Amino acid sequence: MGAQGEERRAKLAVLASRQHGVVAYWQLIRLGFSRREIARMAEKDQLHRLHRGVYAVGHPNVSLEGRYMAATLACGEGAVLSHWSAAGHWELLGVRQGAEIHVSAPGHRRPTAAIKAHWVPGLDGRDCTLRDRIPVTTVARTLLDLGAIATPKQLQRATNQAERKGLLAESAVRELIDRNRGRKGIKEFVAVTAAVNAGTHRTRSDLEVAFLNFCRRYRLPTPVSNGEIEGLEVDMHWPGTSLIVELDDYEYHRTPTSFEKDRRMDAELKLKGYTVLRVTGTWIDTDPHGLAKTLRALLQAEAVDVPPVAQPLRQPRRVRGQ
Repeated sequence: MGAQGEERRAKLAVLASRQHGVVAYWQLIRLGFSRREIARMAEKDQLHRLHRGVYAVGHPNVSLEGRYMAATLACGEGAVLSHWSAAGHWELLGVRQGAEIHVSAPGHRRPTAAIKAHWVPGLDGRDCTLRDRIPVTTVARTLLDLGAIATPKQLQRATNQAERKGLLAESAVRELIDRNRGRKGIKEFVAVTAAVNAGTHRTRSDLEVAFLNFCRRYRLPTPVSNGEIEGLEVDMHWPGTSLIVELDDYEYHRTPTSFEKDRRMDAELKLKGYTVLRVTGTWIDTDPHGLAKTLRALLQAEAVDVPPVAQPLRQPRRVRGQ
């Protein structure tokens, strides 16, 4: 082997060490290896095929990180670890032994059966990063992707773990929401991040509108908003009943003074025979059926005629062009 061959081998060793022991065919070509040399190295078990055009260098036993790296290489340039696999790589959820590897890629390639490919044309670079030198979706984007496929418990567990690790920046959450309005999984993502990140909560007026829309959707009587009861301003009240709903918004209730004031008002209203139910935006988003059931029961206890059906009205279909 000549000096050039030795130099190529040395570069290959460096590249493989950076990529957890795996390389792609196109990378070998860039290093100067010919197709014949690559075929010869494969015949001599110096390269071990993992996927089409992706090899383990030296031996076939690669680590989990090596398998992650190989999967992204197999899906082409710009591909990143995503969904369940990204959640595992960020240590937000456990990794199931033998599970297929999820990869998001801007182009379309046919990977092996061990890879679950998600083709995302125009995959935004702001949603991609590196962890342990492996291309992966950011934590926020990972949670958004999980919102479309995970159960509420799984998504909540992953989000809580991200928050505990300090990986969920408020600015990243806000920016991702702004760019992905209407995307599959965004509703679940907004709800679960609002529960751990106060900055993603609705504004006061938005929360009031959301609650009134919720009442209409679930066929509940429309309450009076921002009315006065016993000399106190309350958020929502049904005239002729003792039921009051206070909308808890972090921005308006986060100080000790506000917290204390709220509790004293609740006690004063309770002494005068009123029932005060505190409702958060997270409750409206994540469990609207449960909230509707609770309000329906409280209103029926007041002898208010409320339809017993708890299913929401169907949202009107949007006409194309509107």
